[in-house]
Amino acid sequence: MKHCAAILMLLAMPAFAGWEFSPAIEVGAVKDRQVFHHLESANRKGLAESAGRIALAWEDDRNGEPRCWLALREDKARAFSAPLALGKDECYEPVVQGMGKGRFVAAWEENGAVWARPADSEAAIRLSRQEAAHVTLARADARTLYAAWAELAGKYKRIMLARLTLDAGGLKVGYSVALEDALPVDEQAYPALAVSADGSVTVVWEDRRKKHTMMLAAHGADGRKFTAPYPLIDLPQVRTIDLGAGMGSMRPALAACGPACLVAVWLDKRDFLSGYDVFAAFSNDGGRTFGKNHKVQDSFGDNIAQWHAAVAAAQNGRVVAVWDDERDGTADLWLSDWNGSAFADDAAVAGASGPGVQSDPVIQLDAAGTLHLAWLERTEAGGTRLKYASALWKD
Repeated sequence: MKHCAAILMLLAMPAFAGWEFSPAIEVGAVKDRQVFHHLESANRKGLAESAGRIALAWEDDRNGEPRCWLALREDKARAFSAPLALGKDECYEPVVQGMGKGRFVAAWEENGAVWARPADSEAAIRLSRQEAAHVTLARADARTLYAAWAELAGKYKRIMLARLTLDAGGLKVGYSVALEDALPVDEQAYPALAVSADGSVTVVWEDRRKKHTMMLAAHGADGRKFTAPYPLIDLPQVRTIDLGAGMGSMRPALAACGPACLVAVWLDKRDFLSGYDVFAAFSNDGGRTFGKNHKVQDSFGDNIAQWHAAVAAAQNGRVVAVWDDERDGTADLWLSDWNGSAFADDAAVAGASGPGVQSDPVIQLDAAGTLHLAWLERTEAGGTRLKYASALWKD
């Protein structure tokens, strides 16, 4: 149902503060072929910025099989570079992390393992020992970053973490640890990862140890030894006839929003009649605890399902969430900003809303306050296009 009343009201009002987006551009275009792109990854980390350069990582089937790609846009350039291949075989769920001075590190899943490499080198290193998937990255400083992924341990996968260093000699693994010593009793998946100013590391992930998918978090003061997992959800997990073992939640995303501030966003089915909603929670102690859960989308989106939630944040406390939903009849991208006590009314993304299908957003907020956004657009021929735009906040 269209927001007719809201649109008429806005037309009668003077200009107001909000994000002003640049015209969208296509990335990694393939001519005369129907191509399907994917922007899925743990923590939705397909987009990164470093010293004004932008990197976008994705998977598509332009070569007839799933392959991972990375494209770069130089500072203020109109177009992205031609795509660079990550890995050598079938590849899934790539992520990219800015490291400062225009450098990036990418990671992905290939041949049942997770790998990483600097964007400016073909020297990839294997991070996992056993079957693994769902890798993600987070920067600690200009030469240090962490990777988290899900790796088989016994019958099920559990969350692993590694400390990596990037120098002139390439990328190296300092150590890798399991977040929990005990073997998992059910699946763990899709970790989201953030590093606080004090160097501590927080991981949030999907966990099925209670026989339904829930959000768990753990904090490592030294990035090596982690606390016992604790729930992100602020409602009791009660078995019911309607919900079974629990209400269900999925696909966490995590970002640092200040020296000791972290924000987690995920899809949540506590209102099971309308499908998944976007929820968020904040930590003000660097990930040792998270507080009250906040619904992110406004009331116009309450009766339909939300998908592909992502979050971007800056050290000054600005937080922006993005997702897609079909409240206006087809999938569009929607943004909401945190105002200090709640998420503001949703705003449709210019160039990524209206007729057609726009979905699967990835997002980055750089230190200068520029918002970077990429997404998929369904083509009339049935394939997809990969689009990118940036935005500045206008008061």
